[in-house]
Amino acid sequence: MIRAIPLLVGLIALTAGTLADAKTYRWVNDQGVVTYSDQPPQVRPGDGERDVLIAEALEISGTKKALETIPAHIRAQYDARQTTLKVEDRTRVVRILTDAFRPDVLYGAVRGAFRSNYDAQRMSLVMTQLRSPLFRKIAALELAASEPGAKQDLERFALGLQGDIPKPARVALVQRHEAAVRSAELQVEMAVVASQAVARSLEPVQSTSQRPTGRETDAVEHKLRGQQEALTRAALVRWLYTYRSLSDEELATYVEFGESDPGRWFVTAQRQGLIDAMRAAMASAARQMASAFPPKR
Repeated sequence: MIRAIPLLVGLIALTAGTLADAKTYRWVNDQGVVTYSDQPPQVRPGDGERDVLIAEALEISGTKKALETIPAHIRAQYDARQTTLKVEDRTRVVRILTDAFRPDVLYGAVRGAFRSNYDAQRMSLVMTQLRSPLFRKIAALELAASEPGAKQDLERFALGLQGDIPKPARVALVQRHEAAVRSAELQVEMAVVASQAVARSLEPVQSTSQRPTGRETDAVEHKLRGQQEALTRAALVRWLYTYRSLSDEELATYVEFGESDPGRWFVTAQRQGLIDAMRAAMASAARQMASAFPPKR
């Protein structure tokens, strides 16, 4: 099974400022002037400016970096399957999967999702937050928490929670954050798509008797979806660990933006882009496999 992609969605819905209320907007212009208004900033970028903003948002939020981890997860999914392929055929399959799930291809699909659902006013508000000092501070914390060397530290932190129980208010904040970004849900969806991608890609090199039946495929998906509750618990521990140096006020500001309209819009567009990217890569891998190997009966 593909491992859960750490911090994949939580890298997005972050903030440095707070909306004063449901009808008040705050932003900072290029001269550093802070403005409050009951109307959102009127931004009407052309295609060039739109693409620049999308690229900057995906870079700052960590989305682009997260995409670089997907090929390794696909390879792990493939390696976990028992196949009787010859060495040269296995090499060819790995090459095809690696090509179909290239980070630049996935990144292009995510950008396409943002272009299709682009909202200039919402993007302006999102960029205000992404560029803020608090967001950059949180982005650095998330980057540190996603490094391979942080795994053991996270495990020690999780064990320590048994004797140092977080305050209910802190737990409530990370629960609200997870409810907003739905990282566990995305991990499950990505795992399902990855499993489907490998299974579909292997069809041309398997005989009819070797291919999984519909019941077996459904069982695999059911097993993956059954892990969501455990992944949600793990996500809460991960958020407690990642944001442990933030004050409750900082974390609350962060969570409030994730729950806001522009925050939800950004998360939704990113999630859709990731799923679209995975499905497009799956279709590409299946086509390449069909061309590279004659169908078996």
